Amino acid sequence: MKLYEYEGKELFRRGGIPIPRGRVASTAEEAYSIAAEIGKEVVVKSQILQGGRGKAGGIKFASSPEEAKARAGELLGQKLKTEEIKKVLIEEKLDIAEEWYLSFTVDPAAGGPLLMVSRSGGVDVEEIALKSPERIVTEKINIFYGLMPFQARRAAFALGLEGNKVSELASLMLKLYRVFRQYDAELVEVNPLVVTSEGEFIAADAKVIIYDNALYRQKEFVKGPERFEDEREYRASQYGLSYVKLDGNIGVLCTGAGLTMTTLDLITYYGGRPANFLEFGGATYKNSYYALEIVLSDPDVKVVLINTFGLVARADVISEGLAQAIEELKPKVPIVASIRGTGEEEARKILESRVGLKLFPNVETAVQEAVRLAGAS
Repeated sequence: MKLYEYEGKELFRRGGIPIPRGRVASTAEEAYSIAAEIGKEVVVKSQILQGGRGKAGGIKFASSPEEAKARAGELLGQKLKTEEIKKVLIEEKLDIAEEWYLSFTVDPAAGGPLLMVSRSGGVDVEEIALKSPERIVTEKINIFYGLMPFQARRAAFALGLEGNKVSELASLMLKLYRVFRQYDAELVEVNPLVVTSEGEFIAADAKVIIYDNALYRQKEFVKGPERFEDEREYRASQYGLSYVKLDGNIGVLCTGAGLTMTTLDLITYYGGRPANFLEFGGATYKNSYYALEIVLSDPDVKVVLINTFGLVARADVISEGLAQAIEELKPKVPIVASIRGTGEEEARKILESRVGLKLFPNVETAVQEAVRLAGAS
């Protein structure tokens, strides 16, 4: 679950991490009042969950409360990328000497947290890692011990700091790691971590992603529809399904994430373009019903491709849900299916007799047919 910048900064504030003075506003009048309270030049920052706001025109500067009101009025209610701007963060403009990068994330290979810090902030960390990996300092963290003070100091020394600055940055790292662990985060990122002309470290931005399966512990955060980039993603989450919108025209339904990824690769290999990732594994026929309903609601979909391999989730049970969905939803686009596994023969009978859907013997021929139909539509 992604947090908005202002929410992430509230967690930073609780953790004792320095942040710029400011508050969030929902109207231009509120932006005026906040800028007047700050009493200096401010930054007006659109609050969306996607990155790249600055390049897209979502961050503006104002030298007076009147100008802050005008800039907020320009942003509020507008669409930035695919999101409507409903709130803006009004903050003091910092006197920036340097922009650094600092984050904690999960290292899947090591099975534990990873500290990443660099004196090259303010740009995509992927770009730094690609062009100048030596400028990124990393520390692997033992999940049982947490970030040790000597590791934080070692990272600070590796950045070329000396004296009190080593202790200051190490202290900041330890505080940020406590936020990372306390809120069950997958990622806590500060980019840029500003060094002011007076040498003070301030978190000028906050990107926090909380692990979805830990939300039952994080009661203050509710994953509502505004947290999703696509309305269908939100609906899928309510059914316990995994859905991601893509830019193609072949709707995809598969059981199992690995099988889904393989199917997407096959579609691309044969010259097609998938419209979505949707994994609907599970032992209840309703999963397949909801999955087909969600895919058919996408106007970009010209053909639906179903690929399942039922073991625990039996093929005949899956087919019951698909047959019911086809009967009730009456899809206007062709459906291509390859359904195999436990109960495969019964699944074939259900779909052929009830809805006249002929199953393909393997996924390759099913994918080729889906690509052909999508290209012909």
